[in-house]
Amino acid sequence: MPRPLRLDFAGAVYHVVARGNEKKAIFRDDGDRREYLARLAACCRRFEFRLYAFCLMGNHVHLALERGPVELSRIMLTLQSSYAQAFNRRHQRVGHLFQGRYKAFLIEKDAYLLTLVRYIHMNPVKGGLAVRSQAYRWSSDRFYRGREAPPWLDTATVMAMLRTDRAHRAAHYAQLMAVNDDEYEAIRPSHAAIVGTETFVKEALRNTDVRPEPRPWPIQLIAAYAAAAGGLTLEELRKRGRSVGAAHLRSVAAYLAREYAAIPVCRSARFFGREESTLVRSVLRLEASLPLDPILNARVRDVVVALQSQECTVDPSRKSGMHG
Repeated sequence: MPRPLRLDFAGAVYHVVARGNEKKAIFRDDGDRREYLARLAACCRRFEFRLYAFCLMGNHVHLALERGPVELSRIMLTLQSSYAQAFNRRHQRVGHLFQGRYKAFLIEKDAYLLTLVRYIHMNPVKGGLAVRSQAYRWSSDRFYRGREAPPWLDTATVMAMLRTDRAHRAAHYAQLMAVNDDEYEAIRPSHAAIVGTETFVKEALRNTDVRPEPRPWPIQLIAAYAAAAGGLTLEELRKRGRSVGAAHLRSVAAYLAREYAAIPVCRSARFFGREESTLVRSVLRLEASLPLDPILNARVRDVVVALQSQECTVDPSRKSGMHG
């Protein structure tokens, strides 16, 4: 079965859903919710995306956002890993907080953004957490009803879609929320990931590509080739120490494992015996540097080529002189 579409490009609008691992709570109290919103705000400023709506439920989160210059995958990796670390510290726990990869649906902005915002704000009502959407504290609904929105939340774009004068938009929004309408829930996404008209779907598919099947490479194999490319053995790469070169090669291995073999960074961190948060940050730095550093790009590509040839005769213990 082919992997999902890589629908990640600047200007795209998404409905993002992130769920707790094993459907467990990701918020235990209001302190957790405030922490999540603070980190969401920080990511919004850092990665320059537009956030149109949010709703924090007990064991999952809904976001409506428009991507800027930074990939959605990097935004969500930073947001989820940083919040998970804070949650684990606060509650003295270990282990995964979120259920694997988040879900992201590409939304046709002009046709469905308003419907999506309504759906997100009605979640607490449908989930039995509030009688009315405006009674729920942990969504962006109240900021559409006249309360001043924080600078990291863009309500103006959605309110302008109500097509009425500015003075009456809050009232128009309240009327919209009072209607019993499940339009968004009734939509069946095209290709399981795109919500929009046929024309929009075709255009979206032209902007993207289908991810190839993940390579059947175990993390041990990827790490061995990354180590050999830097003149190290696999044992040297896994041992304790603060070598900058070894740390760089571990980030290369974790990056390639994620991109080519669909191995999450958390699994690579366990293999290397490192903190997940530390390796995540290293992978993010590497990913950000690749488009700007042709030498680094070529070095990483060399490891990929060696891995692709490994069924033939390539020996991962071979030293090839890649230093970090």
